[in-house]
Amino acid sequence: MEKIHLLYFLGLVIIGIISTYVLIFLPRGVSIPALEKTFFLFGLALNTIILLWSIAGFLLYRWFKTGKKNPSLIIWSISFFIYSITFLAHLFRALGYSIANENLSVFHFFIYRWGMIVWAAGILYGLLKILTENKTLQQIPSIITLIMGFTWLILGLFIIPSKNPIEFTMYLFLHTIWIPVCFTMFYIFAYYGYKTKQNGPKFVALGFFGVMISYHGWAPWHFSDLVYIYFIWYFIFLLSLTPILIGFIVMAVEEK
Repeated sequence: MEKIHLLYFLGLVIIGIISTYVLIFLPRGVSIPALEKTFFLFGLALNTIILLWSIAGFLLYRWFKTGKKNPSLIIWSISFFIYSITFLAHLFRALGYSIANENLSVFHFFIYRWGMIVWAAGILYGLLKILTENKTLQQIPSIITLIMGFTWLILGLFIIPSKNPIEFTMYLFLHTIWIPVCFTMFYIFAYYGYKTKQNGPKFVALGFFGVMISYHGWAPWHFSDLVYIYFIWYFIFLLSLTPILIGFIVMAVEEK
């Protein structure tokens, strides 16, 4: 018998000890008062971070594994890591850290949301580097996305007067940049999968379509009396990250 199989039996022993303790003493878990009313936000944010970091980590792994020859992989990896800033804020907000509340002020909102702009520009730039060798076509759409994103954020939060600058900014950003970029990513990956007859890009496309749809749900359901439905859209967004992760893994297998 291979020595590595001893780990299996060791695992069974450890599980048996834990199960015996639980059955005899019926231990009661320690309460976390900070999560009594925010456990749903904590759970959604935690799972989102795990998926975003899994996607980013796998892309980084693929970049190293392929000899750092494909810059799109490192660009996408960094973009997903940066995007997770928003959900790290949700996580700490759920734990009771008021400084992590993006709605505390326009400044806090900017700090925790600028990563969305970088993600949109980065993910688009990475894909364009694969589709074309023309540096102008690679850079211009991504730079425009970056400039427009920060322009909307700065104008909406700090310059244009409005009753609710955070809400106003989100409407502008989502419906003029975020949703169109997500649809573009969906279309290009779907078309690429169709032309190459590969399944990986189709999974990624499905994920981006889900992300787009979930953010469409923000505007009508972010109001305080309907916010419980917003959290359902949050869950759909979380689910949408899964086919993106699966798609990148399948693409790596299909490349071989």
